[in-house]
Amino acid sequence: MNQGPSSKAKIELRHVTHLYVSTTRAFMAVKDINLRVEEGEFVCLVGPSGCGKTTLLSLIAGLEQPTAGKVLIEGNPVSGTSRRVGYMLQQDYLFNWRTIEENIFLGLDIQGIRSKEMEEYALHLLEEMALGDVRKSYPTQLSGGMRQRVALVRTLACQPDILLLDEPFSALDYQTKLKLEDLIIATMRRHKKTAVLVTHDLSEAIAMGDRVYILARNPGRINSEVVVPEEIRLALPFSARNLEGFSELFHRVWKEMEAVSDAVK
Repeated sequence: MNQGPSSKAKIELRHVTHLYVSTTRAFMAVKDINLRVEEGEFVCLVGPSGCGKTTLLSLIAGLEQPTAGKVLIEGNPVSGTSRRVGYMLQQDYLFNWRTIEENIFLGLDIQGIRSKEMEEYALHLLEEMALGDVRKSYPTQLSGGMRQRVALVRTLACQPDILLLDEPFSALDYQTKLKLEDLIIATMRRHKKTAVLVTHDLSEAIAMGDRVYILARNPGRINSEVVVPEEIRLALPFSARNLEGFSELFHRVWKEMEAVSDAVK
């Protein structure tokens, strides 16, 4: 999947190190991270708590600047937040006093890009997510899975090229989670988005990802990379779990995760 070193990746981290400094101590969150994500790829980051997964998303999003190294999008250094990068969190952060329609327009308002055309695109996405009939409802009237779908629409409404997902399914029940995985992958492919997902769920990472990076901690660093076979990669997540080779791949990633976890005990 990786192209030659001279080509521009959609996302590239070059020797990225990041320190968090307080008045009493300095903590190295990640050290010497090298990572490429090509256009249209769905890459997953897994690893024990404290290995810097969320830090990497913050650096890609431009919410923080690396202490050392470079973060590039299409070869250009990331110097701050951009509408080209959408960020979806575990919590949906919908405003309960605004209707669903008003919530999905919020990003357009904040970025100053609201127009009739952009509103129509947002409402089209709402229909794609099978939420068109709740546009005048309020978040408190929706289930957790529906609220997460609204949050996804709000993120995609600004038409980002890149979507960063920080454990967006972890608070959902298992059945809802599986349905949302399929919906997000289908939507990403249809709209040709590039995505990076942080998750603790190894099955989810393998079912959704083109590649899975396993991180170690103290400090956070890439321990290994697993390329998901094409047959599994091209299936939707629910079906992927039932394909030949999925179980073996899961056990391989599980063993590598155990090795990483044992090494830091």
